[in-house]
Amino acid sequence: MITLVSYPRSGNTFLRNVLFELYGISSSTYLTDGYGPDEDWQEAGVVKTHHLPDELPMELVQQKIVLLVRDGRDAAVSFAHHRKDVVSPESYFDQNLNEAIYAAEGSHFGGWSTHTESWLKRADLVIHFEDLIQNPIEQCERLRAFITLPEPNTQNLPSFSSLKNGQPEYGSGKYFLDKNLAPSWFRKGKVNGWKEEMSEFQQTLFWHLHGEMMEQMGYRLNGDDFKHIEKSINTEKKLILIEASKLSEPFFDGIKRYVHELLLAAKSFRSSVQIDVLINGNIISMEEALALEGQAHSIKQNQLFMLAKIVLKAILPDTAYNSVARTFPIQKLQSNRAKQISEKARVLYDALLLTLPQHFEAIKGIESNKKFVVIHDTTHHSHPGLHEENNARLATEGMQWIRENNVQCIAVSQSTAADLSKQGFDSTLIYEGVNRKTFYPINNQHLLQLVKERYELPNQKFLLSVSTLEPRKNILRLINAYSELSEALRNEYHLVLVGRKGWKWNSVKIPAQCKGQIHFTGFVQDEHLPALYTLASGFCYISLYEGFGLPVLEAMACGTPVLVSNSSSLPELAGQQGILCDPMDLDEIKKGLMALIDQSTLENIDLISMRQSWNFSWKRTWQQTLRQLI
Repeated sequence: MITLVSYPRSGNTFLRNVLFELYGISSSTYLTDGYGPDEDWQEAGVVKTHHLPDELPMELVQQKIVLLVRDGRDAAVSFAHHRKDVVSPESYFDQNLNEAIYAAEGSHFGGWSTHTESWLKRADLVIHFEDLIQNPIEQCERLRAFITLPEPNTQNLPSFSSLKNGQPEYGSGKYFLDKNLAPSWFRKGKVNGWKEEMSEFQQTLFWHLHGEMMEQMGYRLNGDDFKHIEKSINTEKKLILIEASKLSEPFFDGIKRYVHELLLAAKSFRSSVQIDVLINGNIISMEEALALEGQAHSIKQNQLFMLAKIVLKAILPDTAYNSVARTFPIQKLQSNRAKQISEKARVLYDALLLTLPQHFEAIKGIESNKKFVVIHDTTHHSHPGLHEENNARLATEGMQWIRENNVQCIAVSQSTAADLSKQGFDSTLIYEGVNRKTFYPINNQHLLQLVKERYELPNQKFLLSVSTLEPRKNILRLINAYSELSEALRNEYHLVLVGRKGWKWNSVKIPAQCKGQIHFTGFVQDEHLPALYTLASGFCYISLYEGFGLPVLEAMACGTPVLVSNSSSLPELAGQQGILCDPMDLDEIKKGLMALIDQSTLENIDLISMRQSWNFSWKRTWQQTLRQLI
C-alpha cells in the first residue's frame, strides 16, 4: 500500500486519474470529514489523505509515504475556490483564502507549512505538482520503487483539460452526486495562478507564515526559479550535545527564547544528526527538552529550592545560612545529577554547543571533538555597571575558560562579533531569528479584545515598549522623552510599558503632565505578545546596549514600525525603515517618538515591517549553526 499525502488542491486527484487511466491502478480515500473514509480503503493499493500523521490509523502512516507538494499559494487559492464552488457555496472567496492562510487553531489540516513539514519527515518520495503537470508519466514512474506498475498505456494519458470537460473516475462525483463536479474540481491546474488572485497583503501574510517551509521546498517569493527540495545538510551520523539549562528557568528572557527556538528549528530540520540536550546536569533527548515546560517536575522543584535559598540567604547571617544550606534538599538533587552526568557523559560527542558562557561549569567532564559557545553580548566587559555582580563574574570566568580551552565562538550580531574581536576572540556570525508563525498581525478580534481587557490597555492608540524593567533598557529616559511630547500627541498616543521588574528597579515617579497616559502592565504571557504588538501603533526599544534584541524583530513581524537605539546591534535588525536615535539624548528620543508616530500612519507600513523581519529566520540560524558543528 502507498499512502498518497497532500495538502488539499495539490493535484492528488489529477495523479489518481493518471494512475487509473495509464496503469489501471485504482485508489481510495481516507478522510474523516465530509463523506468519511471509503469503505474499501484497507484493500486499496493507493490511499489518498489530507490529514496529519497523528490523525490517521497507524497502518496508513507505516506504509510507504508519497508526498505531493504544490506551491502553497496556488494550493490556498484553489482551496478557497473549491470551498466556494463545491463545499460551501454560500461562502466568499476572500474569506476562505484568509482562513486558509491563517489556518487558525490547527484548521485547514494544520495549514500548508505545518502539513508539509509534518509529512516531509516521513516521506519516502516527494512529487512536486509543477513536475507532475509538466510530465505526468515521468513522475508516476517514480512509484515503481514501491508498487508494481504495468507498462503505461500512454494513449490514455489524460490532460487537465480533458478531465475538466469529461467525467473522470475521480473528482467528478459520479458515484454519489447527480451533477458533474469536474469543471469545479479541475479548475485551472495552473502554476503561479496565485499572482492574479492574491492581494498584496495576502501574498505578504502567506509568505510571512509559510515562507520558510516554502523556501525549503524550493519555492521562491516571486514564484520564479523553482528548485527541487533541499537535501539534508549531511548524510553521516553525528552526535551533538546542546547545553540548554536556560529552559529550566520560569521566565522567557532573550537567552531562553534563543535556546527554545534553536531546538524547535533543529527538530523540524531534515538531518541525520542525533541531538542530546544538557539541562541542569541531566542529559536528555531534544524532544524531552522541548516538553519540559509542563512536565519537568524535578526541574520545577529545583527552581523552588533555589528560590528558597535566595530568601534564606537574604534573611539569615552567613554562618546560619551555610549551616542550613548544607542540609538543604537541593544539594542532594545536584549531587544526584552530577552522578547522572558522569555516567552519561562517557560517550564522545562530535560537537558540543554551550548556549551561554556563564554555564561553562556545566559541561566540564563531557568529552567532545569540538566545542562551541554562543556569545550574545560582552557587556560584562564593556558595561559592567549594567550587570549584577555575580553574573558579571561568571561571564568573565566563562570567557577566560573559552580562551584557555580554544572554544570556538558564535556571535549573534555584527556588533557582538566586533566586540569579541576587540577582546582578541575570533567568531562566526550567525544571526538569531524570529518565529513568524508565532509573531504575525493578529486579526482575531476576540483575542485582541481579551488582551486589551486583561492588561487594562488604553482605548486610545499607544506606543509600546517590551522589556525587563532594568537600567540597561533605558526606560526612564523613554518616559522622560515621552513626557516632553505635546499634550495633544500624548492624549492621542499613550505609552504602554510591558515587563516584570528587574534589578535596580524602584518605583518610578510618572511626570505630573503624563498622569493617566503611561501604563505599566507587568509581566505579559507569551501567547498574548503578538496581540499586544498588533494593537500598538509603534514599538520603542532604546536600550543602552543589546547583543541582538529579539523584541524588535517580534514587533516588526507583527507589522509594527520600530524606534531603536542607534548603537550596538539594533540598527542591524531595524534596517533602513527603522527609526534610530541616540539613547542618551532626550531630545533625539523625543524626535524619534514623533517620527515613529508619523511612520505608523503610512500606508502599508505593516507590510514593510513584516518584510524586514524576513531577513532573520530560526531555521536559517540552525542550518548555519549545524554547518559549524559538523
